[in-house]
Amino acid sequence: MSNAALPKTKVLITGATGLLGRALMKVFTQPPLEHIKLVGLGWSRYEKYVNQFPNELRKLDITNDSELSEFVNDFKPNVIIHAAAERRPDQCEGDKEKTQKLNVGTTEKLIELSKSVNATLFYISSDYVFDGENPPYDIDAKTNPLSFYGKTKEESEQLIIKASKESDSFKYIILRVPVLYGYVENLKECAVTAVAEQVIKARDANQPIEIDNWQIRYPTCVEDVARVCYELMISKQYNSIYHFSGQQMKTKYDMAIDMANVLGITNPQSIIKPINEKLPGAPRPHNACLNIFHTVDTIKKNLNNPTIHLSIFEVQLPLIFKDLKLI
Repeated sequence: MSNAALPKTKVLITGATGLLGRALMKVFTQPPLEHIKLVGLGWSRYEKYVNQFPNELRKLDITNDSELSEFVNDFKPNVIIHAAAERRPDQCEGDKEKTQKLNVGTTEKLIELSKSVNATLFYISSDYVFDGENPPYDIDAKTNPLSFYGKTKEESEQLIIKASKESDSFKYIILRVPVLYGYVENLKECAVTAVAEQVIKARDANQPIEIDNWQIRYPTCVEDVARVCYELMISKQYNSIYHFSGQQMKTKYDMAIDMANVLGITNPQSIIKPINEKLPGAPRPHNACLNIFHTVDTIKKNLNNPTIHLSIFEVQLPLIFKDLKLI
């Protein structure tokens, strides 16, 4: 990994105890990165992970504007990576007020604070800003979110871009990513590994299950995303949208079959059946494939030794399952 950032760059990460947040904390605290002074903000899972990052993790509710303001103005970060969000589409639809406050309200506040301390705002967005009708999507493709979750991500993007047009000194990076997976604390933590819970229940009960085979996803390893965040940060190509995504096209049914194979289930198709039509619930894009060329090109052009890595889903699964003691 390149080591081109300025000495003692102060980096603040929101959502630091979440799936992506933990990967960011891990990558940004690796030994080659002594030039970074890192602080991560966690809330509901702070106690669970404070021993893992005892010097970097702080407990703070980012929806509390006064506490957030006090902390940011005291720490004065150079970069704020805003990874905190409610990402579960059905939960977003079920509690729009809470989702709006976390997904948009905190972004508005961080824009204001970034301006006041002259920090670059690095915003983690989503492929759900697209409707999934015309993939692959370039960075300047027209957004058309179908779900409330997607609309909050689009609104936050628009607020950030508007702020940059109003202030020449305000700098941002927006990184859109698809469904993420990695080392989870339990199977329910992410939409990808949640599929494994269904597969295991079907195996144990010897009862067939039906899994979505309509929505096309691109499962992406959080550690790959975290590395790209670092590379984009030190590339310093600001005021742009970037895309990053795994390149393996999979439905949840495909993932379920992969998981069954890792779990040693013989003839998995006998207990896992595909659902080929759209499922009820929060509307989801059919295929929101992200074109990652601009991101790869930017990193390669601006760094001497880029480390863009695309994990193979079938390789990562056994490692994750072993960590959970499932195999």
